[in-house]
Amino acid sequence: METSHVTDDLKPEFAEYEKANRAAVEDPDDFEAWEKLVRTTEQLEGGLTRNSSPQAIAATRGVFDRFLARFPLLFGYWKKYADLEFSIAGTEAAEMVCCFFAFSPGIARYAFPRGTTNRGG
Repeated sequence: METSHVTDDLKPEFAEYEKANRAAVEDPDDFEAWEKLVRTTEQLEGGLTRNSSPQAIAATRGVFDRFLARFPLLFGYWKKYADLEFSIAGTEAAEMVCCFFAFSPGIARYAFPRGTTNRGG
């Protein structure tokens, strides 16, 4: 698995991101490492906006995608992700995050345990 979405022109400000990312990859069950990684990416380039670099945006989206795949029931992080997408790409991107939340397999298993068990989920 690739541990970084940042290209070869790695800026010094991405060093903390790389360190936090490595910790989460090395111990994927360490929730504190994941929280630190999320906080670190949220602060890339002083906070992400529409004007952030493609590298910072890709890194942050990648972190949220991996984090929420691992911990799908943490609604507050889905909200953070939707807010982030709204600030970067607008309403449609934020709505897509909400749709992913609503149809996430982890959410379905929690909300409808009997239905997902019967279909092998």
